[in-house]
Amino acid sequence: MRRVMHRLRGDEGSSSVMFALLLIPLLGFMAIALDVGALYAERAQLQNGADAAALAIAQECAGVGCGEAASIASSYADANANDGAATALTPTFPATRTVTVTTSTRVAATGAATISHPFATFIGHDSSSVRAAATAEWGYPGAARVALPLALSVCDVPGHVSGARVLLDFGTTANCTSPSGAAVPGGFGWLVPTLGECGMFVDSAVGRTASDSGNEYLAACDSTLAGLLGQTILIPVYDGAGGSGSGAWYHVYGFAAFTVTGWNFSGGGASGRYHADPSAPSCTGSCRGVQGFFVDWVSLDGSITDLDGPDLGASAIRLTK
Repeated sequence: MRRVMHRLRGDEGSSSVMFALLLIPLLGFMAIALDVGALYAERAQLQNGADAAALAIAQECAGVGCGEAASIASSYADANANDGAATALTPTFPATRTVTVTTSTRVAATGAATISHPFATFIGHDSSSVRAAATAEWGYPGAARVALPLALSVCDVPGHVSGARVLLDFGTTANCTSPSGAAVPGGFGWLVPTLGECGMFVDSAVGRTASDSGNEYLAACDSTLAGLLGQTILIPVYDGAGGSGSGAWYHVYGFAAFTVTGWNFSGGGASGRYHADPSAPSCTGSCRGVQGFFVDWVSLDGSITDLDGPDLGASAIRLTK
């Protein structure tokens, strides 16, 4: 019996030694699980702040200018940190219409630029600083998907970006004459949309965009029109036209932003054919057109694939990295 008790007391000593030996790797695993996890969380917050700040600055630059870039970066960096504090370095502009925002750690309670690691201290790492960066660009649409397959002469756009209600008359005569001559005969501004759809992708880099002859719109546009009331859409703007009938075409120059408040079209279905805006110039009888107003508009729409178009009031922003 004494031998058994002696052996047990010896095992107790071995267990203590074994526990001491395992304590350091256990603390190491805790450091990985807790401290490294905190670093990942910190970086995610900083990245969110950098992304949001870059987009906000790009939006500001596309509108009134880049003068408030530093304060915008600081505001969005703080707003996306769980403790309400982060450092935003002075934004840089590495290329035309491009901004980069860099954010880094700032502890709200102390103002420290590093995060302390209570567990990793045992393996020689007591604190770390984390950074994140984002780059955004802004520009003017040169290629985009549009909700309605309509085109508008460039001479209709200048002077209208004021909020005044207007009528875009797509009737038998154009509102005005484009720089290359009269609008395409019989075109009525309609383009050839994607088969079976109302919307279409329009690229100003393409030399000629086909015109859909006649003044009737597709029945596929009924539901689209109902959802566009009060919405801002992109309208392709042409600066040249040619041909006639089924061989007619437009040369798309860029895109304008237009808020739709009414319309009168031929064809389609009765439910989508007509909606009058009494505050805009009337479009009744033989008139075929869209009522509404031009706006300065900034879009995050991912279907805008080219930002090198002319400035016609519509602009777009996107993250590049």
